[in-house]
Amino acid sequence: MLSFPLPISAADAFGAAAFAGSCLWPLMKKRRALLAGQAATNLMFITHYVLLGAHTAAALCLLVVAQALAALPEGRSRWQTAVFAATVPGIAAIALFTWSGLPSALSSLGITFSTLARWQSDAVRMRMLLLVAGGFWISHNALVMSPFAMASDAFCAAANLLRLRGGFRKGKAPEAVPAANANAVSDTGQGGPVQGGLAAA
Repeated sequence: MLSFPLPISAADAFGAAAFAGSCLWPLMKKRRALLAGQAATNLMFITHYVLLGAHTAAALCLLVVAQALAALPEGRSRWQTAVFAATVPGIAAIALFTWSGLPSALSSLGITFSTLARWQSDAVRMRMLLLVAGGFWISHNALVMSPFAMASDAFCAAANLLRLRGGFRKGKAPEAVPAANANAVSDTGQGGPVQGGLAAA
C-alpha cells in the first residue's frame, strides 16, 4: 500500500489552528466569549508546544487557561483573585520542574511580564509591559522553532504599537491588544478579576 507523508506535522497543524484562533477571538463582542476564545486558543498552543518539546511554555499556557476560566464570572470575588494570584508562584514552580535552559527562562519571563500587565489599571503601562512580554515570547518561539507562535506574537505586538501611536496622537490612553499564547491579555473593558480581562504568551 502506498503511503504519502502528511504535508504538515501535527505540531504545525495545532500551531496553525492556534494562530487562527488568536486572530479570531478578539473579534468576539461578548466578554465571556472573549475569555472562552482565549482559553480555547491556549489549549491549542499547549498541544503545539508539547509536540515541539517546549514543556515549560505548554505548562505556562495552562496557567493562562486557569486565569481565563477564573475571569469568566462577572465581578471580582475573593476566590477569583486567589486563583489568579496562585498562578504567580505557579510560574516559578513550573520553571523549576520543567527547566530546559534558555527557552524556559524566556517563556517564564514572558508570562511574568504579561501577568504584571494584567494587573495594571493604566492602559499605557499595560501595553508597554505586554510589548516587553512579547519580546521574550518571540525569542522563545524562535528558539523552539514555532513560526505560528512567532506570527501570533508579532501580530499582537504590531497591533499594540499601532494603538499606542494612535492613542498618543489623540491624547488618550489606548486599549491593550493581547497575544493569545500565554504572553498577554486584552483589556476587554468589562472588568472581572483581572485588570483588563485575559492571553498567549
